[in-house]
Amino acid sequence: MIWTLPLKIVYSATISCMFVLPAIIGYAMHLQVARQSFWALGVYGTVVFCFILLQLTFATCNRISLWRYRRRNPPPVSAYKEQQEGRKATKIGLAVVGYREEPMLFAQCLESIQQLEYPDPVKIVVVVDGKDPQDREMASIFEKAFPSNPVVVLPYLLSDKDQQNNQVKDQQKDQQQDREKCHDEEEQADSSSSNNNSTLHQDGDDLILPTDTRAVCYLQPHRGKRHAMYTAFRVLMAAGCDAVMSTDSDTRFDPQALIELERTLYWHPKIGAAAGDVRIWNYSDSVLSFMSSLRYWMAFNIERAAQSFNRCVTCVSGPMGLYRASVLAEILDDWIKQRFLGMECTYGDDRHLTNRVLLHGYRVVYTHYAFCETETPTNFLRWFKQQTRWSKSFYRELLWNTRSLHKHSPWMAAELFYQGVYPFVLLFSIFYMLWGHAPIVLAVWLVSLLAIASIKTVYSIVINRDVRFLAFPLYSVYYLLGLVPAKMWALISLWDVGWGTSARSAAERKLENVLCLQVKEALPVALWIMLIVAGITFNLAVFFVNPGLIGGASGRNGNAAPQPNVPDPTSIVFYPNAQSVY
Repeated sequence: MIWTLPLKIVYSATISCMFVLPAIIGYAMHLQVARQSFWALGVYGTVVFCFILLQLTFATCNRISLWRYRRRNPPPVSAYKEQQEGRKATKIGLAVVGYREEPMLFAQCLESIQQLEYPDPVKIVVVVDGKDPQDREMASIFEKAFPSNPVVVLPYLLSDKDQQNNQVKDQQKDQQQDREKCHDEEEQADSSSSNNNSTLHQDGDDLILPTDTRAVCYLQPHRGKRHAMYTAFRVLMAAGCDAVMSTDSDTRFDPQALIELERTLYWHPKIGAAAGDVRIWNYSDSVLSFMSSLRYWMAFNIERAAQSFNRCVTCVSGPMGLYRASVLAEILDDWIKQRFLGMECTYGDDRHLTNRVLLHGYRVVYTHYAFCETETPTNFLRWFKQQTRWSKSFYRELLWNTRSLHKHSPWMAAELFYQGVYPFVLLFSIFYMLWGHAPIVLAVWLVSLLAIASIKTVYSIVINRDVRFLAFPLYSVYYLLGLVPAKMWALISLWDVGWGTSARSAAERKLENVLCLQVKEALPVALWIMLIVAGITFNLAVFFVNPGLIGGASGRNGNAAPQPNVPDPTSIVFYPNAQSVY
């Protein structure tokens, strides 16, 4: 399918209409959602409260269970020292991918990698997504961090080479299935891995592989993060790694991060991937980055921890994730070929990789003992674009999530439903409260949002013993002004496969600062904020200028009687028809 401009316009207009469709139907059919808004809000609030309570319970159980596991199981010992007792350390490779990263951030990333503690040497691969002169700066930084280690320029993408051989591989698989009808699952993974290794060597006789004492940097044609990750995975699997940790080029690791992730792989049976805690190192740069640092902690230590207790983490974040090589051998071919709406997928690489792990029935867990630090946007527009991109990948990946729900805990379905529906429940609540002559209900609703945020705030303070989390309820403002429109815009512009975040190089930043481009990118959030401000102004005007629209004239008993054809502020009605009689 070719997405021409008219087709994009039709799609965006259709999705936009769907946001107001319930209001239109309610108006046309004279439907009243609930006669008492406080009852409706009470039921809705109860559901949200119960969900959050379960989430906090599961997150706490995950921490306790992991603590007990670590007490019973000491860290692994070196596989090269046979006299030591204990579980032998897994052979691990480290994959770093980047594109025109800030020199200082990339240098700090490599420095933190060199300080990682692990019983055995780790094979290190750096893949730069580009081989133009501007991309060679990252190679120069690599050479300073790892002197005398090779830098290899690939004239082609390994992903393209492998796809060209897909037909031959399929024929080999068919022949293998005819010869052997019954295979053990682990033997299939090993067989697939060995086939991948031989193909890599045959296609690249001059390809230098990493060793325990040699890191390698590859520069390849620019195609996006996913193809860079694919190259790193294939190279490390060919080098004999049993597990691969992937990371971004702006990540800084805690020295214990790798060994803690490796220990988590053996926490439960059939774990295919493990995620760690991602923190913000530039939290002091702005109010937004500070709020994001609080939100990051809750996203990982509450939401992902709750999913981990049910062994169904839905996204192993890009800054730090560990995958079994045998699992990667099963899923990489399908992962690299993902298409959506007829187009190649260029974002959501980590979420889809996690989805593939879940789809094959493997468990995905999270440990708070392994942590790293990454950068977060400091200005609102860049943050809005980041949230839009993440929301796009979330809604796109729902199509793949549904295929694996039956293989995992019911909590996975509950989490996805809550994350997908909650912002739009807020959306319709906002529309009613802002334009339904109900300023009191609007105030109650805002207070309820702060109350829900306060529940997580109290939990965070108890766990961290950090009073900075007292500021987290203010994040509700960013959620209302940024996240809700980001999710709407993500659905409206789902056809746009652009990366969406800020530029890396100085030349790209100059382009990003062009006024017309800034206006275009800020248009969705600007329209949303104008709608919010107009609605609040409307409510205040009704309350102070014409309070009769709210309370009406007094009845026989002295109670205020609503005027006809004016919505009762204690009832939720989707744009009530003035001619309707309830």
